[in-house]
Amino acid sequence: MIFAISLFLWLTFFGRVSTAAVVSGVIVSSLAQFVSLKLIPSGPVIRVAVKIILSLPVAIFQAVRLLFSRPNFSVRTQRVPQNRIEEFGEIISITMTPEEVVISEDKEGFIIHEVRR
Repeated sequence: MIFAISLFLWLTFFGRVSTAAVVSGVIVSSLAQFVSLKLIPSGPVIRVAVKIILSLPVAIFQAVRLLFSRPNFSVRTQRVPQNRIEEFGEIISITMTPEEVVISEDKEGFIIHEVRR
């Protein structure tokens, strides 16, 4: 996936499709793929991306609801996923919604501050 995206971007920014553009794009994209395999941990990337995308309508609804309500503040904890990719997706999907913000992680789980009406 990283290889295809970086090759597409390389050819787009190169300006024209030529042999030099394709060869240099393959070299640069291979390097990007190699580096990403070393830096990005493995995990369910597609499932995490879908979870983040599905959180967007909830975030919009909560933002509108907060505009017209009197908020109350609370704190709760939530279990931390074992996989780093799933943990990242969970933090982004929670923090993306205006009613919840992940403050930190402790041995019990994420500490989430909430604004509820």
